[in-house]
Amino acid sequence: PPLAKSDYLMADKERSIRTVMKGLSGPITVNGKNYNSIMPEVPITDEQIADVLTYIRNEWGNSGDPVTVNEVKKVRGETN
Repeated sequence: PPLAKSDYLMADKERSIRTVMKGLSGPITVNGKNYNSIMPEVPITDEQIADVLTYIRNEWGNSGDPVTVNEVKKVRGETN
């Protein structure tokens, strides 16, 4: 799925964190188009997750709040 101007990415910051942290499989809809694939979990640190998502949320036509390490830690605590 596209990251450029992605309504799926920008709609739910915690879901984006969980997706990087734990991966994602199954159908999703991004910018009105259906996708059904697999994204494996990415074994990176909480700081790296925050940095990567902050970058993605502010590139390719996206404009969003930064993702903080504390937000990542909160989601990690809820998913463990």
